[in-house]
Amino acid sequence: MKLVLEIKLILYRLFSAYLGRKTLDFLSFGVNATNLGNGKNPKNKPFLIAITVDTESGYVLNNEKRVWQGEKPDAFEGYYYGLRNLLSVFGKHNVKGTFFLSTQCFFAQGKERALIDGQLKTLIKNKHELGLHLHADSDFALQKKLRRKFNATSAFFYNYGEKFEIIKAAKELIKENLGRNIEKKLISFRWGNWALDSDGAKAADNLGFRIDSSAVPGIKGHSNDTMKYDWSHVKSHYPWKLSITDYKAINHDNSKVTEMPIATFDFFGATLRADPVNSALLSKAFVEYYKKAGRSEKPFVFVVMTHSSEATMKDGRATRALKDLENFIAFSKKYKDVRLVTMKEAYEKICIS
Repeated sequence: MKLVLEIKLILYRLFSAYLGRKTLDFLSFGVNATNLGNGKNPKNKPFLIAITVDTESGYVLNNEKRVWQGEKPDAFEGYYYGLRNLLSVFGKHNVKGTFFLSTQCFFAQGKERALIDGQLKTLIKNKHELGLHLHADSDFALQKKLRRKFNATSAFFYNYGEKFEIIKAAKELIKENLGRNIEKKLISFRWGNWALDSDGAKAADNLGFRIDSSAVPGIKGHSNDTMKYDWSHVKSHYPWKLSITDYKAINHDNSKVTEMPIATFDFFGATLRADPVNSALLSKAFVEYYKKAGRSEKPFVFVVMTHSSEATMKDGRATRALKDLENFIAFSKKYKDVRLVTMKEAYEKICIS
């Protein structure tokens, strides 16, 4: 796995450079989105874009290496500089985002905690959506509340009772630190590292969540470690009711949770996420979805994901990924019937259609 990550870093450095970016732009003809239909259906309803942010510790080094929360939980720059940079871009373009919050932020102290509180206050004031994001093994605020240590990110390594306890405690942390009104509005959920399972879906359902966005259709990873996730057999890019007996099934109706998957696409045989780290490929994937996705009866939701930690260098400077996200926002807004919305807004629009 370490070798795979090193290869990814080398490729990202290559394609982040000017010549590499031009090459990637040229190769974008290799982007393809399947299982969306033939594109000939009427486009009566809007095309919705939901930009989601996994809000957690970390930052980007000068060599483009990512410092993640799991590696350095006290790298709180992702919470204050990362949020600041993202909120600035969203404000500039009049976009509302969905911020899936890891409650590790409440473990910060002193000046850093004050900076985080300030950014969260701005986020709420500007009517962005707040959702819940779980990284139990690197969330010291959660561990302190439950008075126990957790050793895995993935839901696969916990029983139902533990998963229910973890999600419930995280909700309580949000209530204690941001207020009951904010906690009551929590309806969107994403398990860390996309590592949801059936009992995790059941726990989220029983705790009042109505939207999940953990699915990355066609992708699996970390099969041999504690960040395991597997959506490789899921093919649908349209929302479905999340199953509490088989989280990968898209034809069940045994929960109240709507799965709104992160958009994925094929690039010369590799399945990639709709993520600004993929540079020009994100815009090309959007165009593929825009042309093909059915919108005759309901709006289509194109879910983009990024990380607050990928929006900042350690000293607060904006990253290449943040600039690519801004370029994508400007690009997509030029298309007819495109609306940039929060996950809750998207959910409400597809439910009433």
